[in-house]
Amino acid sequence: MADSKPLPALNGNSMAAEALLQEVFGIVVDEAIRKGTCASEKVCEWKEPEELKQLLDLELRSQGESQEQILERCRAVIRYSVKTGHPRFFNQLFSGLDAHALAGRIITETLNTSQYTYEIAPVFVLMEEEVLKKLRALVGWSSGDGVFCPGGSISNMYAINLARYQRFPDCKQRGLRALPPLALFTSKEGRRHRTNPGHLILTSRHVTTPSKRELPFWDLALTVSEWSRLMREGEWSLRIWSSRSLWPRLRALCHSWSVPPLAPPCW
Repeated sequence: MADSKPLPALNGNSMAAEALLQEVFGIVVDEAIRKGTCASEKVCEWKEPEELKQLLDLELRSQGESQEQILERCRAVIRYSVKTGHPRFFNQLFSGLDAHALAGRIITETLNTSQYTYEIAPVFVLMEEEVLKKLRALVGWSSGDGVFCPGGSISNMYAINLARYQRFPDCKQRGLRALPPLALFTSKEGRRHRTNPGHLILTSRHVTTPSKRELPFWDLALTVSEWSRLMREGEWSLRIWSSRSLWPRLRALCHSWSVPPLAPPCW
């Protein structure tokens, strides 16, 4: 999209492109960082959906906009967004602004690499390996592999898929119909998205076990023995009910059942 005044591009006028980025960075620093982390400012300039649509004018048009209009849209996006770095923004998953992390994200976004080969992202591949090494050490593993996931639900889907393959390694050749009925055991105190991966991986039964206050997880041997075991989840976070100190006991118990445990950590 373009208008009579085309947007600056690196393949055209590099000085104009640099000037645009400098202005955008200035807006980010002033509006999102300086004001966004100030206690005297609002966490969010709240508007109802219909009013916000009118203010932002989000219609996709065939014609482009001028640089001045683009900069004003940048200000509007920040103005009407929630400032998660604000000292009065509270969320159970994240909050605050880390300048070092933001600097790292600016670098990664600017380089725009991808992790699939060393040739295209040599530095980040080595950094990834080092972080995975540290995470493995936390659970007592001296070797192994790993993958980073964008959220808890897809992490559980990966884990349940691996658990099924570990328990029934011939499922890829024989197909799902050749497998016995599978069951997924999760704590009642676990998050709701534990059931969604079970539906995707086609477990035939989802068993919600009692909470720790009603029945400790190590008293479930008789329940587990009733079904072909797929997984027994243990929550590895003080936010739910378990702690990392219980992980060795849970792992030993699941090993005696031939059940792969899943312990979602909070890193």
